[in-house]
Amino acid sequence: MTMRRLIQLASVASAGLLLAACSSTSLRVGGAPDASVKNCVAVAARELRVPPGSIIVDSGSTPRDGVYTINLKVGPQGRSAVCTTDENSAVLGVVYKRPE
Repeated sequence: MTMRRLIQLASVASAGLLLAACSSTSLRVGGAPDASVKNCVAVAARELRVPPGSIIVDSGSTPRDGVYTINLKVGPQGRSAVCTTDENSAVLGVVYKRPE
C-alpha cells in the first residue's frame, strides 16, 4: 500500500468518525431542540477540554419554560456533567456534577 493510499484511507476513516460523532446528538433529549444538544456537546468539549467524541448525551429535561437541562457523560470514566441552554439553543453553562 502506498503512502498516498494510506493517507486517503485515514482521511475517510476520520471523516466517518466525525460524522458519527456529530450525528450521535441528533436525537431529541428531554424536549431540547437538536441545536441545543449539539451546542452543549461543542461547548462541553471546549470548556471541559475533552474531544467531542468522548461526550455522550445521557438525558435531558425542561425544568422551566424555555430552559433545557441536558445531562452528559464525559470521557472514558463517564463523569457526569450538566449543560443548560435557553430557548434559542444558546448554552448558559456547563459544569461537572459532584460525585455522589
